[in-house]
Amino acid sequence: MDLEQQSQIDKGSFVESHQMEYLTPQEMRDAEARAGSYGLGPSELMENAGAAVARVVEERYARTGGGNVLVLCGLGNNGGDGLVAARLLGSGWRVRVLLLGPAADLKTSEAARSWARLGAPVESAEVRDRQTLLGRREWFAWADIILDAILGTGVKGDVREPMASAVRLMNDSGSSKVAIDVPSGLDPLTGAAGSTTVRADLTITLHRAKVGMRGKAEYTGEVLAVPIGI
Repeated sequence: MDLEQQSQIDKGSFVESHQMEYLTPQEMRDAEARAGSYGLGPSELMENAGAAVARVVEERYARTGGGNVLVLCGLGNNGGDGLVAARLLGSGWRVRVLLLGPAADLKTSEAARSWARLGAPVESAEVRDRQTLLGRREWFAWADIILDAILGTGVKGDVREPMASAVRLMNDSGSSKVAIDVPSGLDPLTGAAGSTTVRADLTITLHRAKVGMRGKAEYTGEVLAVPIGI
């Protein structure tokens, strides 16, 4: 897989946590809106974000013949970023996707398009409730790496089912845990952690870290900011 051809991202501009700059969720939304004025719309940003995540996973967790990756996707654009990463990783890794809700309820056309583009060899399933999720419990044990693409910067309050059970299964697994943008359950503005919050080993945050992540290493793990073309 040649991820250099999938994105406008400059590989050399990843930012480690000790150099981190922070934005509020509103500042991030404003930056995304400005990007649209020079032709970088939501679809391009999602592709860039997913490509950046896939490349970090490949670099950090590379092994001969790839590995097993489970991607947990919510119904918003954070889930869409995870779907792009899953599609790109699928050419060299064994990838499974759990969509935490019905595909018909995906909140944006960009996320819906990313779901439709998955295809083989990625194995995917829609999870509509906690019982259905628990029926896929073995997928968590199967995974070497679990990507958290459940909730993005719009999170408010406690995580609801079936997402809450997915977070608990992820936290209880022996897999390497990677959050996309913000660990699900962590308020990206205040830093408040809900009763169910992802505890990541690595957070790949998009463009800039979010202010609520400051001083929250117990949830974020290592933080790596990746450019997405903004």
